[in-house]
Amino acid sequence: MSTDHAEKYRDDWLAHVEEVIRSRHYTWLPEGLGGEPVDVAMTYLLADIMHICRRAGLDWDDVLRRARERFEDEERQVASRGKGG
Repeated sequence: MSTDHAEKYRDDWLAHVEEVIRSRHYTWLPEGLGGEPVDVAMTYLLADIMHICRRAGLDWDDVLRRARERFEDEERQVASRGKGG
């Protein structure tokens, strides 16, 4: 997948997440956990990701750090678009 295609896919996914959040159908995010409270669903989802990292030999703290950096960058981009940026 090209970088441009990957970024477009990411933008589309983030737009979908935003729609889910606005619709208040949060439990659609962690597929298969419909009906669970958001905090429970997110806990299960993160635990699954931790299992995947361990099995793939990835350092969870490093993955979390990079995810946080990406999240903060995406939040800045959203905020700048809201300010006409």
